[in-house]
Amino acid sequence: MGVPKFFRWLSERYPAISQLIAENRIPEFDCLYLDMNGIIHNCTHKDSDSPTFRMTEDKMFIAIFNYIEHLYGKIKPKRLFFMAIDGVAPRAKMNQQRARRFRTAFDAEVAIEKAIRSGVEMPNEDFFDSNCITPGTEFMARLTQHLKYFINKKISEDVDWQGVEIVLSGHEVPGEGEHKIMEYIRQAKAQPGYDPNVRHCLYGLDADLIMLGLLSHDPHFCLLREEVTFGRQNQKKTKELEYQNFYLLHLCVVREYLELEFQDLKTQESLGVAFDMEGIIDDFILMAFFVGNDFLPNLPNLHINEDALAVMFGTYKESLPKMGGYINERGVINLERLGILLDSLRDIESRSFEGEYSDERWIRSKKIGVDKSLELVEKPKEFTITPSQKQLLKEIGKYVLNRPGNVKRTNSLDLPPTLPARDRKFVQQLADDLHLLWTTISDEHGDRFLRLQLPGSCNDGEEGGEGEDEDEEEAFRAVSRVIRKYEKAKVRELSAQDAQASAEETYERKFQEWKNGYYEKKFGWGLDNEEEIRKLTENYVQGLQWVLYYYYRGIVSWPWFFGYHYAPMISDVKRGLKANMDFNLGQPFKPFQQLMGVLPDRSKQIVPSAYHPLMTSPESPIIDFYPRDFELDMNGKKMEWEAVVKIPFIDENRLLAAMSTKDHLLSASEQARNGFGVSLKFTYSPSIEFTYLSSLPGIFPDIPNCHCIENIFDLPTMDGLEPFIGLVDGVKLGESALAGFPSLKTLPHAGQLGFHGVSIFQQDSRNESMIITILDPETRSNAELAKAKLGQRVFVGYPFLQEALVVRVSDELFDYVLPEGELHINSIPHSPVEIDKWKNKADRIEGYYSKRLGMIIGPVELMVHVQMLKGLKKSDEGATFKEFAEIPGQETDYAFQLVVNEVVSEDERFIEKEAVPIEEELPEGSRAFFLGEFNYGRPVHVIGHEHGKVNGLIASVKGKEPDFGKQHARNAESLSPYTPSFAVARNLQLIPLVLAKITSSFSVVVHGQRVNLGLNLKFESRKQKVLGYSRRGNIGWEFSQKAIELIQEYMIQFPEFFAGIQNNPQGDRYEPTDFYPKETALKKIKEIEKWLKSIEAKNFERVPLDAEQLDSDVVMLIELDSNRLFQSQQQVEPQKIKGVPRVALLKPSDAEKRLGNQKFTLGDRVVYAQDSGKVPIATRGTVVGLTRTPRTVLLDVVFDFSFMSGTTLGDRCSPFRGSTVPVSSVLNLTDRQLVVSTRAATDQQTQKQTLNPMARGYDPPLGPGGRGQLRHAQTPPPLRGTVTAHQSPNTHGSVTRGQRGSRGFSNGVSNSLPVRPHPTNGAQQNNYSGFRGGRGRSASVNGHRGNHGGQVAGRNGYVAKNITHSSDMGSRNYTFVPPPASLILGNGRVGRVNGGSRGAGRGSGRGSGSSD
Repeated sequence: MGVPKFFRWLSERYPAISQLIAENRIPEFDCLYLDMNGIIHNCTHKDSDSPTFRMTEDKMFIAIFNYIEHLYGKIKPKRLFFMAIDGVAPRAKMNQQRARRFRTAFDAEVAIEKAIRSGVEMPNEDFFDSNCITPGTEFMARLTQHLKYFINKKISEDVDWQGVEIVLSGHEVPGEGEHKIMEYIRQAKAQPGYDPNVRHCLYGLDADLIMLGLLSHDPHFCLLREEVTFGRQNQKKTKELEYQNFYLLHLCVVREYLELEFQDLKTQESLGVAFDMEGIIDDFILMAFFVGNDFLPNLPNLHINEDALAVMFGTYKESLPKMGGYINERGVINLERLGILLDSLRDIESRSFEGEYSDERWIRSKKIGVDKSLELVEKPKEFTITPSQKQLLKEIGKYVLNRPGNVKRTNSLDLPPTLPARDRKFVQQLADDLHLLWTTISDEHGDRFLRLQLPGSCNDGEEGGEGEDEDEEEAFRAVSRVIRKYEKAKVRELSAQDAQASAEETYERKFQEWKNGYYEKKFGWGLDNEEEIRKLTENYVQGLQWVLYYYYRGIVSWPWFFGYHYAPMISDVKRGLKANMDFNLGQPFKPFQQLMGVLPDRSKQIVPSAYHPLMTSPESPIIDFYPRDFELDMNGKKMEWEAVVKIPFIDENRLLAAMSTKDHLLSASEQARNGFGVSLKFTYSPSIEFTYLSSLPGIFPDIPNCHCIENIFDLPTMDGLEPFIGLVDGVKLGESALAGFPSLKTLPHAGQLGFHGVSIFQQDSRNESMIITILDPETRSNAELAKAKLGQRVFVGYPFLQEALVVRVSDELFDYVLPEGELHINSIPHSPVEIDKWKNKADRIEGYYSKRLGMIIGPVELMVHVQMLKGLKKSDEGATFKEFAEIPGQETDYAFQLVVNEVVSEDERFIEKEAVPIEEELPEGSRAFFLGEFNYGRPVHVIGHEHGKVNGLIASVKGKEPDFGKQHARNAESLSPYTPSFAVARNLQLIPLVLAKITSSFSVVVHGQRVNLGLNLKFESRKQKVLGYSRRGNIGWEFSQKAIELIQEYMIQFPEFFAGIQNNPQGDRYEPTDFYPKETALKKIKEIEKWLKSIEAKNFERVPLDAEQLDSDVVMLIELDSNRLFQSQQQVEPQKIKGVPRVALLKPSDAEKRLGNQKFTLGDRVVYAQDSGKVPIATRGTVVGLTRTPRTVLLDVVFDFSFMSGTTLGDRCSPFRGSTVPVSSVLNLTDRQLVVSTRAATDQQTQKQTLNPMARGYDPPLGPGGRGQLRHAQTPPPLRGTVTAHQSPNTHGSVTRGQRGSRGFSNGVSNSLPVRPHPTNGAQQNNYSGFRGGRGRSASVNGHRGNHGGQVAGRNGYVAKNITHSSDMGSRNYTFVPPPASLILGNGRVGRVNGGSRGAGRGSGRGSGSSD
């Protein structure tokens, strides 16, 4: 079925089924299933229709790995991860595959030829033919090998992949991917002891997956899919997966909407069968087949976009009481009941016939000649009319004879829908004779009535002149003659029986003629061919049963297929109910047989060369299977991709016979690809260790410590068992559903269909939606009840409930708060401005529920203001407790009537727990990161315990790591200043409005089409800027020197163009002649377009306004410095440490609990602290970008080493070096915010100074916030020439001379770039040069200027003199395996490894302090 159309229809009818994923709102899942083919297509050609698009194969595979990794990390299944790739499909599916592949190859060839004719330079590399994503190709065989390598690597290195059963069902295993998944679910559910509350998550883009999920009858079932948008897309897809929005489609909510859809059947006493929601769902699935799927075409006149499903639902509700039961009985069609439904569905066909007939009559009424063959009523020999028709004649005569002078403003004449059929035909005949326009219209109740209109009343245009007045007079005389003719008719009452019989006979004859026309047009034969009608209808009914078997029980026949391009008419399907349902199981095609069956000759390079002559030679016995040209039939569809591809069906016997003559020419490797394989299971075993060789040497590294076991995956046995269809005992539904699975039933409500105009996909729906009305909201809008919630935990965000802490309650006039430690609630009155804001907020909440979710919640009279559950936080003692906070980007104000006090199933992931013994939390052999002042962030290996503390080995490196990232970030800010737009306009002598227009999109109308001649440097409405060119400051837009130079060049190249805008800056519509003479205007506009293309304006990197990113030049310098650091780095020296408290160690699994509140700025050095995800644990890197999303703050990090899942960060760094990670995954090494004071540091400070004594030993620091017993002195006044940065309360350090601040994030919140608390000084690497230190005389080692006076800035701004710091050099990832040199030096981006960086040695000899 049309995927977007079905998903859109379902989403508009049931508005609250999809939920945007936020990190702490994802339900926990037991099983994750990936329908892999969608991923493979997205990662190999990205649906690019550009004939010049190229992508190397290794990048394709890495993109696939990254996508899998991203989805896995988002869901984190607890039991099973099942990846399924399409294998050989049943013949029923191959027909659709064949049509798609023929169309794909044809469109690609046309696009390439068009590009060549247009002078586009084509790349030298071969075009990627996406048809190779078919079982049996070399590409798919390589993909399987690479996926096995990838799985082995992830299981060996990623803790989240260990303890989960990983299954890969590749292309060599027969069956479609989604059906291999459903086969597993079906057979698992048949086993005794099946968990009724298994939580399934299925990723895929096919609408069929919705049906498959529903028929599982497991309510805890979600579909994971990317954000879906409709209409023209102007924005390019984001380059990093982390910025991609994903949605969960909750099938548990779909089930509840379906229950409301058919709620009337519950109360019908005449239903004749017990109401069974599972039976309703099964019948819904069957009815959905009528609008088309992958195996059967849609029935004529049943189109999703014409609301066919809604019409069928209404028909089904009327028919079910007559059936005596449900049609779909556990996957078997009850043919007698199906016949009853088909009889009722005939009305759809009749309405289509009448609609088409009405349209044809309307067209005919516009012509002079009248086609008498279209008459539906036989004219009697004597002209007679009935008394009721006489009355209608008077009414219509009055309408046409008393027309006003201005016909265009004449209202239509609407006749009642109760008009008898014979009178309806009379009116139609009279209207034709009078040349009136008549149409049949549906009213708000669905009843159809006749509407008459004068011919000129629907035409737009200017008023007529005298000539038209004469025509009007002639027309009036003609109408009068017709009226007199009818008035002379004899009035005679016909018997109702005679009139009805005559009308029905004529109607049926015309109806059959209409149907006959369909068959002759689509099939080449008519209704008189009874044998062909029988074959067609029986084949279709067989198809309905075959598909149901396939969905509910598995493949019942490999060779069966529907042998027609079109379906029979609805009223004829009943002729096929006696079809033979005994299916022959047969066997699947071999991979090469499928290739030859589905691929066109344009894709012959994918097929083994032995078969090429069969596809291309005129002498081939099957050459007719491979037509070069074919017909596309829109068949009532609107989108070109929906067209029927009319190519011949494959004759299996002919195909196999022809191929058998070439099979002996296959090579050994080709013969191996032409067989079947098995599904594989991968598990983690710590006792197994071996080297897994790379599947792509030179690109992918070997896996030296592989702990993965590979076995055959056997499906659960079905011996003596039948598939279980329905709900399993013990299932939790509705408000009892497991945590994270929404339910409409958590609040009392009612549902009713209505035209509500819900806005799901950026535009109002024109179809009916199920509107939810919250019952009795006023009873839950009591102020005293609301006040009682202060300080309480509640659940907000109905129906997608989230836990939150109520911190404030408000109504229109007051805020109500409960101060900490007090018992009495304070009432704080609102000011007039606050009252207006409150009203607006209340209206927005009510409007959002109404417009987006289709819910009527009633007026918002009370609001709760909450802190959302952010996650679990870990105390210094090891206990975990819930952390509530305001999360930027997430709503904090909620309507009180939608608050839910408690839920039945609490989320086990967020249950608070007491601390466990340290021996249990950090057992011997476990890994952690050290948080002491010296060796901060270094890996620790636990070797024992003593007195509740840890003994371990720390991976220590001598020397202090240079802070090159921070220096480059500061230099980037100082070397690339931004100028406010008003200053730019003044300097360029431009009107500010002209500058604003030309730097965004600027349209000039050429031949009626808008041509964008703007520089596209800023996007106000989208809240985007262009990296390195523009930004939004406090006083407006600002532009870099690069941007100013670009504007200047534009002005120099086309001065007349700018002069034209300057002459009319307020204009909103410009044409070429506004700038140039008419004879040269178009030519000059073309020149501007060409120039804009030459500067690659479309390739500017757009980023959100609040994002901070270093451009590629600065990132390259950071890479160079990190490479030098790697080359000069000392060997890791394991050192014993004793008596380390729990708080001084960071477990990788606790990273999310402890690291989420850190602050980051550009240039910060970080270490990846999680033992899961794309980045190897303990890998160090530098922050080169910060972006807030609605969920979290994301950091763009260029890491010191390349790794397989690394990216280029949108072409800003070398391949495999970058990654976008959440703040909770890395430890900030530059701004050390989790430091635990150590005994060594305390001893040194005690010797050197008496200020600010810290807690001794490894004990947690005392004082506010665990920062030590420090007393803050007043901030001294700024020195002359300094830059004073705004410091937030949690920001440490001070701004020193010469250091420029830039905007940064306090977990994405801070507005300034705080300077690092203690500038780099002291010990440096031997033979390491090229970094410029701070000014002073304390030290100078290999080019680093010493800190002035040997002073070190303390954590709270105080100065500690003559403190010698321990070495803190960065170390390699201790699990790191060096990648091939080709990766490290990718694209030549880091070729200056041995060269000095700019300014090397400038600080030499300037200091005099100790270098140690």
